[in-house]
Amino acid sequence: MPNDEKKREEKIQRLTNDPVYPLLVKMAVPSMIGMIVSTVYSMTDTYFVGKLDNVDLTASVGIVFSFVSVIQAIGFWFGYGSGNYISRCLGKKDTQSAERMAATGVMMAILTGIVILAAGLFLIRPLASLLGAGSGELYDATVRYLRITIITVPFMLISNVLYNQLRLAGSAKDCMSGLLVGMLLNMLLDPVFILWLKMDVAGAAIASMIGQIAGVIVLFMITFRNGNIRIDLKKASLNVENIKEILTGGAPNFCRQGISSISSVMLNNAAAVFGNYAIAALTIALRISYIAYALVIGFGQGFQPVCAINYGAKKYDRIKTAFKYALITVSVFLVVSVIVLIIAGETLCRKFTQDAEVIAMAVRLIRAHCMVLPFMGFYILCGMFLQNIGRFGEATLVTISENGLFLIPSVLILPGIFGIDGFVFCRPAASIAALCLSLVIGLRAWKKYL
Repeated sequence: MPNDEKKREEKIQRLTNDPVYPLLVKMAVPSMIGMIVSTVYSMTDTYFVGKLDNVDLTASVGIVFSFVSVIQAIGFWFGYGSGNYISRCLGKKDTQSAERMAATGVMMAILTGIVILAAGLFLIRPLASLLGAGSGELYDATVRYLRITIITVPFMLISNVLYNQLRLAGSAKDCMSGLLVGMLLNMLLDPVFILWLKMDVAGAAIASMIGQIAGVIVLFMITFRNGNIRIDLKKASLNVENIKEILTGGAPNFCRQGISSISSVMLNNAAAVFGNYAIAALTIALRISYIAYALVIGFGQGFQPVCAINYGAKKYDRIKTAFKYALITVSVFLVVSVIVLIIAGETLCRKFTQDAEVIAMAVRLIRAHCMVLPFMGFYILCGMFLQNIGRFGEATLVTISENGLFLIPSVLILPGIFGIDGFVFCRPAASIAALCLSLVIGLRAWKKYL
């Protein structure tokens, strides 16, 4: 145990004293790889199901992903809430409180996962309809995929909690290992179950489930290595104070991803008005364009432990420097990403389907998103910054603005006025409005709290 404490102390010393930009890059690179891994993970099912050349099957993957997004939102809620608290405790050198909070976060994931599993299986058919499955083959495929995905829920929640706890405590390389194991298993098993065993979307769900279980096992084992905060469920304390800390601290992430899931369901329903091909195109376009966001979020996740631990240590100048470097870096990423997406967008879409109508719509959606993508770095980093300095109200408002305050009204209004063009441009319109709001809130917080 003394050796663990020494490693932990060395980690905190690095985060609070090492030169800022090299430290930021060192923390960010594993997180960026982790986000790319996670993105590839989510694209794998779409890719192999797309090989079946069935628009309804491809569309069902996008529909069930809306449900998976809700589960991820809950997992990140508990993971960020407990992880932010853990990182601040480490900045204050309070290891006992950090261990107690880590166990509490995992216990909440286990209990919540069991409840969702039971309720989800009981209400699976109404849930499929709510997600926008419609009827016929699309509905049947969605139910098959959803049933196995619901069984995977407890493992998804635990994985997300452990990943974020490790990452926010400064163990970016360690937490990436669990993601890599899960992704590799999923990629290897997808063609086996989907193509060779001819299980279509049910095979995709089984491959994902096996990957998630393996990832949880690896992440749990890692908590006992390299001075990480160990998970001892006996130390879990589900009292009002700890639960409130987790729910409050993780609220910005839950609200962002929860609202994103709701808007995703609404986008699927709006797309359904124009036909199942539009749902399939939306599924493909979102997977491809999210790669650019994943790089930015990954770099931002490298900024987060630097921000949180230095805020706990009251080293505000290091936070300012780290934010400025992070903003410049992610803006360059986004500009390069847009160039790649514009040039290679159609080629990438053809990797998922050969349907000409689906490809044409997916390319339109990607190019519309590229119009605003280069400017979204500040928006993403602003929410992270506010959350890590404990300004949860402002952070929540910023993080829900793009997919909640602005995208939901856009989806309800623009397609009705402008038809298919309104559907294509509702997301870019929401992004511009969210960026403007984040500038107002973020610059005010910068002056007030730093």
